[in-house]
Amino acid sequence: MTDAAGRPRRGTKTSAFGVGKREGHDSSAFYERFHAPAISDDETVNAPSFLDDIVVGDARDMSRVADSSVALVVTSPPYFAGKAYEEAMGHGHIPANYVEYLQMLRDVFAECVRVLQPGGRIAVNVANLGRRPYRSLAADVTTILQDDLRLLLRGEVVWVKQRGAAGNCAWGSFQRPANPVLRDLTERVIIASKGRFDRAVDVNKRAADGLPSVSTMTRDEFMEVTVDVWEIPPESAARVGHPAPFPVALPERLIHMNTYEGELVLDPFMGSGTTAVAAVRTGRHFVGYDTDRGYRNAAMKRVAGERRLPQVQLPAKARRDGDPVATGWSSKELAKTVLAQAGFTDIDDKAVVMAGVQPTLAAVDRKGRRWWFEVVGGRTSNRPGAQRVELLW
Repeated sequence: MTDAAGRPRRGTKTSAFGVGKREGHDSSAFYERFHAPAISDDETVNAPSFLDDIVVGDARDMSRVADSSVALVVTSPPYFAGKAYEEAMGHGHIPANYVEYLQMLRDVFAECVRVLQPGGRIAVNVANLGRRPYRSLAADVTTILQDDLRLLLRGEVVWVKQRGAAGNCAWGSFQRPANPVLRDLTERVIIASKGRFDRAVDVNKRAADGLPSVSTMTRDEFMEVTVDVWEIPPESAARVGHPAPFPVALPERLIHMNTYEGELVLDPFMGSGTTAVAAVRTGRHFVGYDTDRGYRNAAMKRVAGERRLPQVQLPAKARRDGDPVATGWSSKELAKTVLAQAGFTDIDDKAVVMAGVQPTLAAVDRKGRRWWFEVVGGRTSNRPGAQRVELLW
C-alpha cells in the first residue's frame, strides 16, 4: 500500500497495510493500555472426520469431530427457561441451576475451540433472561469465550426481531416511574475467533492445496453484514416443531461471512436443524449434536427437504489472477440468473410500468406473458421486504 506520492505506507498494530496522514487512525497507543492477546501462527487445517449428520448425544463430548477441522461454529444454546426445562432441571444432562448452566456452556464451547481451525469463528446467539432481576446471558457468554477460553472477540451483533413494536406494562408499571420495564425486541450474536484474527492458510495457498477457497458473499450482503445491527424476522416455532428456533437467514449470513464454500459448520445445540439447513443452502457441510432423538430426526427431515429444492448454478467470475470466485454478485444479478434458469426471457432492469413506478426487473415467461419483479428480502439491500407503496398498490 502506498500514499499519494507513491511512498510505501508503514503498517501499524491495527492496520497491516498502513494509513495515510489524513486518516490518522493508528490505534496503537489505545491498544497498549490493554494486555495484548497471544496471536497464534498455527496453520493446521485437518480434514473432517465425518460430515452431514447430527449425533444424538451431549456436546460436551464431541470426540467424533476431528481437531482443527471446523471452519465455523454457529449455535443458539437452549434457554434456561420454560416449563419443560424446569420440569427436567437436575436430571441427566439438564443443569440444576444457572451456575451449572453456564458451566455446561463453558464445557461445550471448550470442545468447540478444540475442533475449530486456527482463525475459525464461533457465533453464539443468545437472548437475555429475566425481569426481576434482568440477567445478561450475553455478558456471561462473552466472559466464557474471552476470559475462560481466551478467544479473540470479533464483535457483537444486535439481532432486531421486531421493528416498530410498542412497549407494554406486562412486567411493570404503566406511565409511571414506579417500575418501568424494558421489552425485549432484540437478541445478541457474540462472535469470536480461535487464536488469530485471519483464517489459517492464505486463500491462494488454499486453492493450490485443494482446500476450500471460494467465497460466496454477494456485494449487497457484504455491505449489510458488516454492520452490527441485523434486522431479521423471527422463525415460527409451530412451523419447525421446536420451541425456540432461530431463522435460517441468521446462520446463513454468518456462514457466507465467515466460511468458504465446501467447509464444515458445527452446531453443538442443533435443535430444529436450522444451522444444517443453512449449511446445505450455502454449499457447506454440517455436523450437529442434540440430546433429543425426536429433534434430531425432525432436523434431518428438514435437511432432506432442503436438498430436494432446485439449486441455482451461478457462473463464476474471475479475480485479477484469473481464479474463479463466486463473490461480487449483486442481488439484481442473482435475480437475473434465477429468472433465466427458470425460462424467462427479455429480462429488463430498466422497465417502467407507468410514471413513477419502476420495479427491479421485468421479464417474459414461456407463454409470452410479461411479469414484473421486485427484489427484496434476505441478501438484498431491502431486507425488510416489499414496502414500496407504488408497487404494492
